Amino acid sequence: FCEKPAFMLGDKLSGAARGTAMHHIMQFINFDSKVDAILEIERLVEWKYITEQEAASADVAAINAFFKSDIYNRMMNSLKIHREMRFLTEIPAKRIDKTLDIDFDDANIIVQGAVDLCFEEQDGIVILDFKTDRVNDLGELIDYYGEQLAIYSTAAEKIFRKPVKERIIYSFHLGKSISF
Repeated sequence: FCEKPAFMLGDKLSGAARGTAMHHIMQFINFDSKVDAILEIERLVEWKYITEQEAASADVAAINAFFKSDIYNRMMNSLKIHREMRFLTEIPAKRIDKTLDIDFDDANIIVQGAVDLCFEEQDGIVILDFKTDRVNDLGELIDYYGEQLAIYSTAAEKIFRKPVKERIIYSFHLGKSISF
């Protein structure tokens, strides 16, 4: 007889809140070769990194699938991993809204955000963004989030003074990643 951990018995969160919870878990979960998602989620609750509700909404199977993925292995073999890299950067206003008139040709805006994860390889930086959207095709994620990751790349290149060589979206829903 195997009893379910307490966090698996709680109330579930809304879709958006589940996505936020997955991001909190991925922000704090230990990355190592022998990670056990259930034990790690229990630890995160115990240490107050996440709430019981967030833990209850965790898709443990999806987290375990990520830990078995090629991108996880690649990340673990990288030179350095950076999680939740916060940034503030300036970009041209027309990059966000191409319909702005000529008065905005030289205008810039300040953008702030946080890169879920990036890792350094010998020849550059790799941006890895986690998504929980319920899509059927990874291409939909690029269409929707491609510009967001391009802005992350701009920020990362300024911060690390190295080129971003690749942007990757990992879909927890599909258990797959797409690189662009």
